[in-house]
Amino acid sequence: MIKLCHQKLLSSLLMVFCMHSYANTPSTKTLAHIKMTINQQPVIIALFDNSASRQLLNQLPLSLALSDFARTEKIAYLPNKLILQETPLAKTTQSDFTYYAPWGNLALFYKGYGQANGVYALGTIESGKEQLATLKQNITVTLERMD
Repeated sequence: MIKLCHQKLLSSLLMVFCMHSYANTPSTKTLAHIKMTINQQPVIIALFDNSASRQLLNQLPLSLALSDFARTEKIAYLPNKLILQETPLAKTTQSDFTYYAPWGNLALFYKGYGQANGVYALGTIESGKEQLATLKQNITVTLERMD
């Protein structure tokens, strides 16, 4: 009887652990594509299907001031902060289009980055990342929905 109780307990704990891990894994299902235009050149971004990405879509189209941060990312501040309920933390291998909650800014990584607290997964840059790396000055860009 005790063995059966232990098996049920272990089975239940394993199920809870798996559900928690799944809930905190960024969804790579594409919600929509957006385009950032830099000097008349497109940067195409696939947004993940999550709450914060849907909020971002509702703010588009936008003109944003884009600036460099730490020679690894470009950042831009949104007019309205995103509510991050049900939005997973970013994993370095899955998301380079992110939202940094402590400062309330978009972060577009053009070089790799380590794990950082408060970075949430919004999507991935599909093309045009090289434009981010070569852009040396601050610039105003447009961000709009494609589909």
